[in-house]
Amino acid sequence: MALKLLERMSQADNVFQSLRPLTYISLVGLAPFRLNLNADKEVHTSTYSFIAGIVHYLFFVVCFVASISEGDSIIGYFFQTNITKLGDGTLRLTGIIAMSTIFGFAMFKRRRLVSIIQNNIIVDEIFVRLGMKLDYRRILLFTFLISLGIVIFNVIYLCVSYGLLVSATISPSFVTFTAFALPHINISLMVFKFLCTTHLAQSRFSMVNEILQDILDAHIELNSALELSPMHSVVNHQRYPHRLRNLISTPMQRYSVTSIIRQNPEYAIKQVANIHNLLCDICHTIEEYFTYPLLGIIAISFLFILFDDFYILEALLNPKRLDYFEADEFFAFFLTQMMWYIVIIFLIVEASSSTIRHSSFSAAIVHKILNITDETELRDRLFRLSLQLSHRKVRFTAAGLFRLDRTLIFTITGAATCYLIILIQFRSTHHVEDSESNNTNQIHAIYLGVCNKRRIGRSVDKAL
Repeated sequence: MALKLLERMSQADNVFQSLRPLTYISLVGLAPFRLNLNADKEVHTSTYSFIAGIVHYLFFVVCFVASISEGDSIIGYFFQTNITKLGDGTLRLTGIIAMSTIFGFAMFKRRRLVSIIQNNIIVDEIFVRLGMKLDYRRILLFTFLISLGIVIFNVIYLCVSYGLLVSATISPSFVTFTAFALPHINISLMVFKFLCTTHLAQSRFSMVNEILQDILDAHIELNSALELSPMHSVVNHQRYPHRLRNLISTPMQRYSVTSIIRQNPEYAIKQVANIHNLLCDICHTIEEYFTYPLLGIIAISFLFILFDDFYILEALLNPKRLDYFEADEFFAFFLTQMMWYIVIIFLIVEASSSTIRHSSFSAAIVHKILNITDETELRDRLFRLSLQLSHRKVRFTAAGLFRLDRTLIFTITGAATCYLIILIQFRSTHHVEDSESNNTNQIHAIYLGVCNKRRIGRSVDKAL
């Protein structure tokens, strides 16, 4: 029974079934759509998920306000300084802004997410006309493994975080720990949606590259066959043009159905141009849907990484602020939290970079075909496609402020290092001012003591 259920869950014959794990997060309101697997097979917005999203957000706001009214915070359980209070307030402000952005775009921009899925359906129909079909089971496996990995990752992280707090003799209240845990869960779900949607575009860009590669291989085989008889290649090409088509239409061993692509490469290139145009529209919609949520996620991730580094350095430079028994738990807690946000940024960067990289392969293959083909109509189609590839490039940005690629990691590292040095200098200046004020107070107290002794001595002399 279990094997049959597992086999049934692992089957995927269309884009709806391959996105089955993505629909599960509609229970918390971050995927406000439902997939109709009946005969019409359409994507619809979900009223239930919309209501669940509002309830989820209001629950977070209540816990957030209650934790502020109680004056509790995770960093406040360990130690409090002026900088830690500033960092705690900054993280709370960016946290509520990020959560509002995530839920706002998930609920009020839900039609963009629906249009992404619908455009992928149109692209798949064009692939079917070319005699090709995506491996939906592989896409389902990817989404399932990513969802399972994110669930396990968050469960381990939250359990370890709570265990470290308890081990340090800290008992956070329900609202404080809930306000701490919900942003991590919601950020993970939004990143999971971004990974799924970019993987849909990435898999279809790979199919486009396979079509172009098949056309390239066909012309390479043709040139190899003609080079075997160089004395008669031109004559054979002019007298027996059907042999050219027969050579091109010979399918490769790695494809099951490629006769349409090889028999009519001009038609295939035309359809590839349509597919590429739709995929660029899909990527543009993905950027519009995720641009501000990802901006909030990256901003709060950067701040958490920065202040976690500073808290650790503060504890190392001034160990008297921590008790001996809670020092290990302190370092482990903030190192774990910092690694969590680093993983989130890495997932975002790799998803966008991988999609951009797969989309850029097409231009190189197109120009390789142009270098070896002499067919006028095919070259005209290839020139048009090359022009389209140069003008419609895939990119992902966070509200246009910075690109979501691997250069972002270097940018965040440099900025975090710069601001960390500034915070350390501010800490040193603050400690110097405190020590100077303490010395001044001590000198003033000594001076007052001496003055009092003199007055007492004078009064004694007068009495005598």
